[in-house]
Amino acid sequence: MDSITRLTRENQPLQNALLAYLMPGAGAPTLIWKDNGHSGFGQLRHRLGDEVARALFIAPAWSEHNPAWLPLVDRLAHEAGSRGGHHLIAEVDETSGEFDALRLAGFAIYARQTVWRLTDETPIPTTPLLLRPAASTDSIALSTLYTNLVPRLVQQVEPPPRPGQGYVFERDGEVIAFLDVQRGPVGIWVEPYIHPEAYDVTDQVLNSALHTLSSATRAERPVYVCVRRYQDWLQDILQAANFEYLGSQAVMVKRLVARVTGQLRPLPALEGTVTSSTPFVRSKIDVYEN
Repeated sequence: MDSITRLTRENQPLQNALLAYLMPGAGAPTLIWKDNGHSGFGQLRHRLGDEVARALFIAPAWSEHNPAWLPLVDRLAHEAGSRGGHHLIAEVDETSGEFDALRLAGFAIYARQTVWRLTDETPIPTTPLLLRPAASTDSIALSTLYTNLVPRLVQQVEPPPRPGQGYVFERDGEVIAFLDVQRGPVGIWVEPYIHPEAYDVTDQVLNSALHTLSSATRAERPVYVCVRRYQDWLQDILQAANFEYLGSQAVMVKRLVARVTGQLRPLPALEGTVTSSTPFVRSKIDVYEN
């Protein structure tokens, strides 16, 4: 459910679970569900205090006969919220059973994306570099580009990209393109933010990125480019450059907090006690049974 992790780091559930157990602030929180002989587990990716958490996967795969799926989604959302997350994100094929299940669990689409892969047929350009590494001093410029380019619905969920892991293109002293690059052991993920004003140089910007990601790096790790629907015009450019189309996904979100606009009022005292519903054992790797 998280393309960046799957394509750049691979899903390693056991290693992630052990890391989460040893270092609660790192790794991937893991939940195990058991009921009447059925079982399943799920993981999410989240740094303590970050507003965005991402569902990594739920196993076994969705099935009408798999009772673990919806309870695990609910517990992943609860875990993300307890760690300070405001949104839980999942990326799925819009024609899959997982998509319908997530909608039942309260998720909604806020973006769509297409993933492309650089192939051996894509020529390596030898043109001079047009990009430079982004620096911390570019933060304001990147935030401005992000605000002008990204739909407000997406901005409500995802923060602006961090300048320390990408490349910028400037024209007349203004940043009009940014390539967010995330490197992992098994792949490189590139997400472009290119203003329409840079349309006439988009080919050169992408070629410059390929030049920066040298042939030696590409031989060791494949390069993936993620194009959001609001930059759909980039699809034709990647196809013309012999990138391989891997598929499209719905990017879904479940909001874990509600915005409060009215004045807070004290709650009246409640009599009695609240009984526990589902037995739940708290640990670094959470196991619960119905």
